[in-house]
Amino acid sequence: MRALAMLALACLACAAHPEPAVPEGPSPAADALIEHAGSPEEKKELTAVRDQVDAEKRAEAAALDAEIARLERENAELRKRR
Repeated sequence: MRALAMLALACLACAAHPEPAVPEGPSPAADALIEHAGSPEEKKELTAVRDQVDAEKRAEAAALDAEIARLERENAELRKRR
């Protein structure tokens, strides 16, 4: 059951609609799942998984933002050469 809940939590975090900027604080996607945890231990584990997924997704977003900025600079430089 715990593994299924963690998988559901990870899927919810991945399926959240993208925002223009990465919001601060924990993702609300799993709040209902965490709130209905069967025990304090399960709640703690779900919260830890949510935080781990949030950190991974924020790192991915930062890498993509850096790549976008690099490509925009490269594009601007190429347009200057025309």
